Amino acid sequence: MTDLTFPRKTLGTEIYRYLYNEVITLKYKPGQMISENELAQVLGVSRTPIREAIRLLSSEGFLRVIPQKGIQVEYISFSKVKEAYQVRESLERTAFRQVAETWNPNTDETKRHKQAVLEVIEKQRESASTGDLEQFYHYDEVYHDKILEISGNETLSAYVRQVRGHVNRMRYLEFYETQETDRIIEDHEKMFQFIEENQVESLDKKLTDHLDKIWSYYDYIFEKYPEYFAGRR
Repeated sequence: MTDLTFPRKTLGTEIYRYLYNEVITLKYKPGQMISENELAQVLGVSRTPIREAIRLLSSEGFLRVIPQKGIQVEYISFSKVKEAYQVRESLERTAFRQVAETWNPNTDETKRHKQAVLEVIEKQRESASTGDLEQFYHYDEVYHDKILEISGNETLSAYVRQVRGHVNRMRYLEFYETQETDRIIEDHEKMFQFIEENQVESLDKKLTDHLDKIWSYYDYIFEKYPEYFAGRR
């Protein structure tokens, strides 16, 4: 791992984000044991903020503290993935529909939103061209976050970010295995086109198809990485 130095005032948050990202992008693989002492040495911090981050990640179902043994990365749970997916899909569809219903191209705020979305899509395209899968995954999340932000419903946005972590490990495997960056970029462009055209129903169908794609690869991913899963069904 890379030696990192975090500002004191954001120490706990940054360590949490660092560990969360390591789990989601499978740098820490399901079932892997993590040493608290090693983390403290590598990150150059005391064990207190690391314990706080581990406690939070354990409460979210990503890490498990095993007495007398250490910290284990939780296996991917199909039931948790399915539950989290259902919540995410429902909330995102609500938010995206709201954005399409209220999109007005004539306001300065909307013009700023449009520029921001197009910049995210361009960054995705750049990441795809260089083969940087981790950055591509990052901007995939940023794209969805941006639409959620435009909806103006902060509570809904917060819930989506909270529940999607269990889905994201599966989605990262999907990205890694399929490399369908062109398809994902095209989906994002088409969805934004529907938003600009206030085509609510077309957007809803496209978003649902976009999110459902993960299940097309579930059997393949499970067969290739059975050691990552707590149970198939």
